[in-house]
Amino acid sequence: MQNSKLAIVTGGSRGIGRNTVLCLVKRGVRSLFTYNSNRAEADKVVALAAEAGAQAIALQLDTGNVATFDSFVGHVQEALVELKVECFDYLVNNASTSSNASLETITEVEMDGLYNVHFKGVLFLTQKLLPLMNDGGRIVNISSGLARFALGSSSRCNTII
Repeated sequence: MQNSKLAIVTGGSRGIGRNTVLCLVKRGVRSLFTYNSNRAEADKVVALAAEAGAQAIALQLDTGNVATFDSFVGHVQEALVELKVECFDYLVNNASTSSNASLETITEVEMDGLYNVHFKGVLFLTQKLLPLMNDGGRIVNISSGLARFALGSSSRCNTII
């Protein structure tokens, strides 16, 4: 019998996010997951979920662009109707970006992009999605292991924020 739980996973088409979606699928948890630009990779995750007997829906989202969050919430609401549920149970904030610029060369535009994805986007997307989360729902914020150390002259700004 399929679990009635539903997760939203940002950045679910690659890396840790993809593995998160597929691990949830193995436990019968359905997923809405986001991808930024690579629809083909997102479609692969949807297919792998279906092969495992669980439903996953891919939704496009740039987690660094807060102006698109209201529209995204509308797409989430449409997906909830499709899945015949009113709310979701888990939010996994996983989407990320990085910069290999050195401390000496990173630009303000690059730093703003990192900040928008890793902090501002997480905060405001969570805020927008909270009304759609079941009481007792859970939020997980993921960071890479790179947050624990620095690499020479590299700023590794994706891990500082």
